[in-house]
Amino acid sequence: MKNLNTMTLLAAGTCAMIAASAANAAMVAQWDFQTTTNGGTAVAAAPATPRLFVANFGSGSLYLDGTNGSSDFYEPASGTTNTEINGFGGTALNATGSMSTVTTSPSALAVVGGAASVPAGTFGANGKSMVFKFSMTGMGNLAVSYAVQRTASGFTTQQWDYSTDGTNWSSAATITGIQASFAAGATPANVVSSLSVASGLNNAATAYMRVTFTGATSATGNNRMDNFQFNADAIPAPGALALLGVAGLVGSRRRR
Repeated sequence: MKNLNTMTLLAAGTCAMIAASAANAAMVAQWDFQTTTNGGTAVAAAPATPRLFVANFGSGSLYLDGTNGSSDFYEPASGTTNTEINGFGGTALNATGSMSTVTTSPSALAVVGGAASVPAGTFGANGKSMVFKFSMTGMGNLAVSYAVQRTASGFTTQQWDYSTDGTNWSSAATITGIQASFAAGATPANVVSSLSVASGLNNAATAYMRVTFTGATSATGNNRMDNFQFNADAIPAPGALALLGVAGLVGSRRRR
């Protein structure tokens, strides 16, 4: 009887531990494009805009340099003519915790139309992709949120895909209806918070999220993005699940 009581208590404790773990949403990585205290990369205006951004909080990297499945975004050696990336003024929308709420330019990343190309009416950055790389070890149910706005001739669509190898991709979400101002429209204004990958990246040692831009109709048309948050739920350790199984088996025998 003593052993059965002990196992019953163990089962209850294990259930409580798993429930607490599953409910513990945690930050995976954040990019506010400003905070460098933890080694993160700050945005700068073209022609000095970085093409690799280390997460300002958490752990991860954002690539626009042709590596890790990303496209090589063009940036001129001087000036801004035909640049495909730039740094503009940002927003405090979707900034939480220690994320910066400074909005003075440059404080947000902009992907820009770039040079006109063939066929007529298309521009260089259309069809190009930036890629986030991070770890989901011990984590599940990834959710992504960020603030975004577009100019009148900026990209109309952002296609999000995910991968565990940076080569084979699955669709996550198609973002359209991007508004003209961070401060205008729905509440919360222009914060994309419904983008999620239910299970495709659960516990992936290396995870990738790719964003492909289409629909720009001028060289300077752009999407401006700020305050990316990648959050996920802690996954119970395999040992905890095994203990729950053993405790459940003992409990079943006791009821017999």
